[in-house]
Amino acid sequence: MVTTQRCENHILNALPEPIYEDWQAHFEEVYLPEGQVLIESGQSSAHVYFPLDAIVSWQYMLESGDCTEIAMVGREGLVGLYLLLGHNSNPNQGVVQTGGRAIRMRLHLVLNSFNHGPEVQRLMLCFAQSLIHQMGQGNVCRQHHNIEQQLCRMLLMILDRQSGMQVHKTHEALSQLLGVRREAVSLAAARLMKEGLIRYTRGSIEVLDRAGLEQQVCECYGVVQQGQPPLCHAHPARFYTDTI
Repeated sequence: MVTTQRCENHILNALPEPIYEDWQAHFEEVYLPEGQVLIESGQSSAHVYFPLDAIVSWQYMLESGDCTEIAMVGREGLVGLYLLLGHNSNPNQGVVQTGGRAIRMRLHLVLNSFNHGPEVQRLMLCFAQSLIHQMGQGNVCRQHHNIEQQLCRMLLMILDRQSGMQVHKTHEALSQLLGVRREAVSLAAARLMKEGLIRYTRGSIEVLDRAGLEQQVCECYGVVQQGQPPLCHAHPARFYTDTI
């Protein structure tokens, strides 16, 4: 039996073969540049995005214009979940954190499968559970752990969703995502550099010792990983099929 070649996105990869083949005819691979706003807060979208190697940041926007990241979505998930769950708009802003490729599909096509296919419903609800888990643990982390631990957590989460050990982020960008002052991130990064865990050049952080970061990070990273799809697993789709 010949099977259809699958893509890197874990939700798409977990779809039953007949549904994947139906959807594949409507796949549109697009490049998402860093900083692109995929979905504005309070707005709807005509598309759903399944990241391949792009990373999207869900951000809460304050009236002052400041923002804080509340969740991160990469190849383990999709952008547009709220719209599939019956909402007319997204409560938060979806911004491309790391530029890369994604599969784009028309919302109505995915919504039709969601409304009529229990397999798709289970996959999406499973991802929703993991996303809620990430958001909740992130709030705990911000309340109880220091900036250095939070920075380690963010760097590890980015590495989990990309290839390579280079994180193309300035201290300013990281401070906005963490919701803290730039000076606090610079001090935390300096301590990690002194310990030989990272190297910082203009606009980029190279992770030299991932195992060292994992020793420094708070418990929140491990807790979130237990509730997330296994991003680097040889068979990531098993997360969905084994937990539903």
